[in-house]
Amino acid sequence: MNTAESSTTDTIGPSKWYVQISYQVSVENGPILRGGAEPASLDFVTGFGQVIPGLERRLIGHSPGEKLSFTVPPEEAFGLRIDELVFEKKKSEFHFPAGMQPFPGMEIPVVTGAEGLETAIISEVRDDTIIIDCNHPLCGKALQYELEIIEARPARDSDVCAEWEEKCDDCAGACSPYEVVLGKSEESS
Repeated sequence: MNTAESSTTDTIGPSKWYVQISYQVSVENGPILRGGAEPASLDFVTGFGQVIPGLERRLIGHSPGEKLSFTVPPEEAFGLRIDELVFEKKKSEFHFPAGMQPFPGMEIPVVTGAEGLETAIISEVRDDTIIIDCNHPLCGKALQYELEIIEARPARDSDVCAEWEEKCDDCAGACSPYEVVLGKSEESS
């Protein structure tokens, strides 16, 4: 919904547009995720997958000064939950650092093959096993956005990283103060 007229003829395009928004996002009928007390700020360049697809799609064709309110369905946000991404593993397959005890809600890095490191969440700790969920925590959730477009213009060369232009699929990294190795003993490290 457009609640303000734009003062410019520049409208956001699907590729290589620099966009800055002031926003609040919440789980539909749930908690505020960002922009609670004061709106959060976000800037990105369209066409490079820097934001969820449903947010970017709903900004295309809009202009600076516009205030928008919309819901992004799960399929256009973090996807639907996939039951096959929930695993039960023996505790003996985990090798936590000394003194660290697993607990529900704990985020752990997991090596997923060619994709590299991903984050999984421990959903349950049983006597001899641990249930890990590799779904994104927001999978299956619709997201409600309230936002204002602050700036929109064709991206400058300085706005676009060379790595984005190369369509690098392996540029995302992960950082954790802990390393939890699944299925590998410390002696084989």
